[in-house]
Amino acid sequence: MPASGKVLEDSIRLSRIHRIKLTLYAVQAVMLVALAVVTIFVFGGATVDPYVYIPLDAFFGVLVLLLLIICLESFFFRMLELRFARSSSARHLMAKRSMKRSIIMAAIAAAVVMTITVPSIIGGIEESRNESVYITPGTYPPYFYSSDVLALMETSSVHVTAARQIQVYIIIEELFRQYYTGPDSLSALASYRLNTVDYITIDNELLIEIPKLDKFTRFYIVINSMDDIGTSAVVTLMKEVSGTFTGITSLLLIAFVVTNVAWVAYLIPIERKYSAGSIYK
Repeated sequence: MPASGKVLEDSIRLSRIHRIKLTLYAVQAVMLVALAVVTIFVFGGATVDPYVYIPLDAFFGVLVLLLLIICLESFFFRMLELRFARSSSARHLMAKRSMKRSIIMAAIAAAVVMTITVPSIIGGIEESRNESVYITPGTYPPYFYSSDVLALMETSSVHVTAARQIQVYIIIEELFRQYYTGPDSLSALASYRLNTVDYITIDNELLIEIPKLDKFTRFYIVINSMDDIGTSAVVTLMKEVSGTFTGITSLLLIAFVVTNVAWVAYLIPIERKYSAGSIYK
């Protein structure tokens, strides 16, 4: 085939590759929106009434998985583009840009992985999100939620300190609204406490583990100072990063980093091969 005919054929193939790539990316963008709706509202149980709850922990895992798939697809298309490129300069420029992009994405993903997996960093994030509440007997009980509105931080436990021995009840919102009528309803609420075992302070302290429920839940903290009516308490809500976010998402991010690093290693000899005759430096 004449050189001019081969150049024309390769140009047509490159145009087709670009069209197919853009079409595929558009389809995957629509898929991402659909998966976001399904993951957040169908499986995640998102609500806007009576309170806003939009869980993003599982969606981030889906997002990283889709980005990993798109990344692998882009590598395949880049290999085709390198094959049908019209000159050494074009091949060199494609390889160089692809390497730069992969290095940047790998660095960003690695930084996120370190943030959500290194114990010291995770511990600092969790400690900074802890909240303390001062509870006085006779006042309306305070409440807290099982997680934040994005489901990235969960309430793992409740730490209570008091000057004298008291009882602490963790009550689910539905039961609290049904049985709480004021300070006189403490005996009724005690029967419906979530913490059936750990509810009495020992040596002025108490740690209550909050179980993981299937839905976003509001809990009320009710204290019973028993004979010492004026005994107050300091309650600290202990937070932890979502297990979904630090588990599945971190593994997918590691795969994303490894994939991009492998792609850079694959491109290095190609970039060097065509750099000598390239007009781009």
